[in-house]
Amino acid sequence: MSASRPSRGAGLVWPLAIFVLAAIPRIIGLDARPLWLDEVFTLQRVNLPAPALVVDSFTHHHMPSFFLLLAPLAPLGHPEFWLRLPSALFGALAVALVYVIGARVAGRRAGVLAALVLGLSPAALAYSQEARSYTLVMCLVLIALYGIVCLAQDVAGAAAQPLRASPMRFAWACFILGTTAALDVLGDSLPWLIAANLVALALYAQSGRPRGLLINFLKADLFIAVCTAPFYGVMHLYEDHSFAVTLAWIPPLNFTRLWYSFGSVYFMQIADSVTFHLMEVSTPALIVWLLDAGLVLAVGAAAWRLRHRPALLTVLGIAFVFLPALLTLISVWQPVLLPRYILWSAAPFAILAGIGASALLDHLPARAHVPVMGATALLLLTNMAPYYKAETKPRWDVAAQILAGEVQPGDVLLLHDPYDGTLLNVYLPPGKRGTVLADSQGDAAHAQAAMAQGKRVWTVYGVAGQGKDDAQEHASFDARAAGLGTPSLKQAAGKRITITLYDPAAQPKSGH
Repeated sequence: MSASRPSRGAGLVWPLAIFVLAAIPRIIGLDARPLWLDEVFTLQRVNLPAPALVVDSFTHHHMPSFFLLLAPLAPLGHPEFWLRLPSALFGALAVALVYVIGARVAGRRAGVLAALVLGLSPAALAYSQEARSYTLVMCLVLIALYGIVCLAQDVAGAAAQPLRASPMRFAWACFILGTTAALDVLGDSLPWLIAANLVALALYAQSGRPRGLLINFLKADLFIAVCTAPFYGVMHLYEDHSFAVTLAWIPPLNFTRLWYSFGSVYFMQIADSVTFHLMEVSTPALIVWLLDAGLVLAVGAAAWRLRHRPALLTVLGIAFVFLPALLTLISVWQPVLLPRYILWSAAPFAILAGIGASALLDHLPARAHVPVMGATALLLLTNMAPYYKAETKPRWDVAAQILAGEVQPGDVLLLHDPYDGTLLNVYLPPGKRGTVLADSQGDAAHAQAAMAQGKRVWTVYGVAGQGKDDAQEHASFDARAAGLGTPSLKQAAGKRITITLYDPAAQPKSGH
């Protein structure tokens, strides 16, 4: 297949078809999982009046734009579907944009293969089913990346001045507006701006040092700063604590944490949403390792194929490598490496993989191209399918149903995490919230005192936000509850939450 650019008609039809196909797996099961803590914060924020929404966003180091976008959907009810729907659509749009960039660089086949990699990525799917702004940011960064790719293909045009009359003004507009919008949605996109300027310096050095190119990038940076810096200044005025404090909960970096982030974002592993572990799923290990080896080989083949097009290799290479490298380096001192913080770099990774896979297909007979691409899609689908059955988020909806049916007035709750009550409050029937959560703020000593007074105590073990969820953490909570005596009843809400009843009336009588 030729590496020429797609025709104007195909340039519209193919991205639209890919968008529709990518939207299907993102909408399937969109409301199957309950909200977890970050999404509950979204739910609470979008139900505030607009002025309060803006202040609450800035107070918690968030731009209000995404939440203002979701606010009109809040009255529709069923937040698991409606508040996640924009993320699903943005996730599908990101797949279409990956196709567009891949096709522009190396032809339609490369674009299709790149779209398969991102479209069937478990991590990209998971964040497309979460009521947060990560897929929107990925789309905006991809629009900016498309602009940079176009500039790299015509550096002379990119250096022409003034910008408004430049033959590359559409490319400049994509870069400037995509970057500006990304920064006005989420500060996680700041590394993209840094990476883009590194690309600018590299293009400047590779292309005979055209002074106009640097001048145009400086003008672009100035426009971006004017349109974004004031909002970050307001955020600084309203923040209730420093940004470093918001990252203090992230555990130190080690190999397990590194593989958790890189394995999920780049290598098709299914990650747990609330712990720092990959899920144990039914996919045969051979399939996963075949995919991982194929991705590594494809990215290497892309570098080889683009070796004679250094400008494009520079753009895609820096766009992929800079973000994970930067966050890994920072994590040596202050842990910041999480899958959601490096998610947008999965897009240039997929583009490189698509370009390389297409180059590898050139070494096969033409009649083998379609079967090999079909087999690749089947492997990716087989690897992704267990995501739909995996309990990637704790079943606080089930826990709330159990407690609503069994907690009686006067009962006490001992919660593993103070935020457990926040999640239960979302899923408890309104008429039961007062009964279930009336006495849920105390510690183990309070629970023991309640037992001594003849009150029943329910212990609830479950992780609310991202943190530890392992045997050691569970054992620590059980040790806190050991003074309550012998459990009268133990129930599971899914695989991640344990509810235990301690009833004074059912405790063994002590001997004399």
